[in-house]
Amino acid sequence: MSIASDIRSYADKIATSAAATAHAQFNDVTGQANDLVGKVSTTAKENATVLTEKVSSAANDLRASAEKAINFDAIKAAVEPYIAQAKGYRASATDRAEALVVSLKNDKRVGKLVDAAGSVSGVVVETVQERVVKPVQALTNRKPVATSVKPSAAAKPTPAPKATKPATTKPASKPAARKTPVKRATKA
Repeated sequence: MSIASDIRSYADKIATSAAATAHAQFNDVTGQANDLVGKVSTTAKENATVLTEKVSSAANDLRASAEKAINFDAIKAAVEPYIAQAKGYRASATDRAEALVVSLKNDKRVGKLVDAAGSVSGVVVETVQERVVKPVQALTNRKPVATSVKPSAAAKPTPAPKATKPATTKPASKPAARKTPVKRATKA
């Protein structure tokens, strides 16, 4: 064998040995890093658990102290009579309004107005149905939407204001001009 081949084989052995040593050292370092990451991860998880428990405990303590500071039962007991009183006022006002509506419907003048408005609204709804809705449906080929609104249940128009006397066409008169009084001469 030649010296060159001996040097090559020796260099290959050294390179293989160095690679094996480097690989072993890399494995050791990787193992140590994994161990360190595991320890840090475990410590971080434990710290997070402890911190979560402390935060929950603090939140519960704050809620309990707030409930003690703000006595909800006392506030509720203090407010309930006013709520009941307001409900009573509402019921009373509703009853009065309903009685007023009934009395107005029983009044001959207003009853006639309500009947007239009901008949007019029925005619208007029918006319709109015949002249607007049905032609539009025919053009668009759409089916009518089912509604539960009846002509008598349509919004009732507000009554027209009472007619007032027409203004007179007489021109406004000018105020009479005042004459200045004449001073009398006095004899001295």
